[in-house]
Parts: sequence; C-alpha cells; structure tokens
Amino acid sequence: MTINTVIISESSQALTLLETVLKPSDYDIVFSGSSLQQLLADAGLRQPELIIINIDKPSTSLIKQLTVINQQYPLPIVVFTKSDSEDAIEQFITAGVSAYVVDGLREDRVLAILRTAMARFQQQSSVQKELNSLKINLADRKIIERAKGIIMTQRQCSENEAYTLLRTNAMTQNVRLAALAKNIVDTVNLWKTSS
Repeated sequence: MTINTVIISESSQALTLLETVLKPSDYDIVFSGSSLQQLLADAGLRQPELIIINIDKPSTSLIKQLTVINQQYPLPIVVFTKSDSEDAIEQFITAGVSAYVVDGLREDRVLAILRTAMARFQQQSSVQKELNSLKINLADRKIIERAKGIIMTQRQCSENEAYTLLRTNAMTQNVRLAALAKNIVDTVNLWKTSS
C-alpha cells in the first residue's frame, strides 16, 4: 500500500535526501516544493496522506496554514527543523503536527520517524472519533431525558412508560430515538415561544 506523500523543504539538499530515502519505500511522492503555498496552489494534486516539512525556522504563516489543513483535512504532518523553541513546538503540536523533530533529518532515521508519526496520528484519530462519539451519545441521552420528562408531564405516566412510548414511536416512524426526542423538545419549545 503506497502512501501519497508531500515534501516541503527550504533546502534542496534536504529535499534530495528525503526523495532518496522515500523512493524505494511505500511513500509515493506526489508533490515536492519549497513552500506550503505551492502545495495549496496545486489543483491537480492527488490527495496527500502525509506531509513532510523541512524548515530552518518556524513561521507564523506556516503554523496558520498547517492549522487550516488539519481542520479541513486532518493527516499526519512531520516537521524537521533546527529550532527547538518551546513556543514553536507547542504551536506546531497545537496546529496538528504529528512529529516535530529537531536536528533529526538523517537518512537512517527518516523512515522510523515517519512510521511513528503515522501510528501516532492513527491513534489520535481513533481517540478523537471515540471522543466525538461519546459527546454525541451524551447529547442524545440528554435530549431523550428531556423528551421523557415532557411525555411524563403530558401523559401523567412513569419514566419507563414514557421511554417505551418514545421508543415505540421511533420504531414506528423509522427514526432514531434521539431524533424523535429532539423533535418533541423542539415542538414544545416552539409552543412556549409562540404562546
């Protein structure tokens, strides 16, 4: 399985080193250039799955560009640099960089660093998906509880009876339980505001 890889390097020597290391591997170089701006301007680019950046010193414009990339299309990003500034490290990690390597662009280390960054990104993605799922489940439970309360008040029934009624109606209407509960809560809120 090949990995569509982008290389951005301010140094032509570092670019050559990266291309030499990656050519015989599973990392298929789909773009190489000296700035991230060139990458963003390339409309015909195959969808990248990894970005490798080699820079001397970090810039705020690069950090902003990486933040936008990470928000719109999260993917592993590896930064090789000479700067060990704590502030820069924190900003790059916040921007979504999977690996920030100081003075580590050596031929014998590149592939191990890339594999580690890819694995770290996969792990973070998995944790993020799980967190999002938990947030959705919690929000669903809250709305279902509110709908049950409304049904209990209107029907003068127990919590179990309200839940059974809600679940039965959701199955009959072929909608998610949380979606039906949201409709009930929204309808009641609409009545309150219009009266």
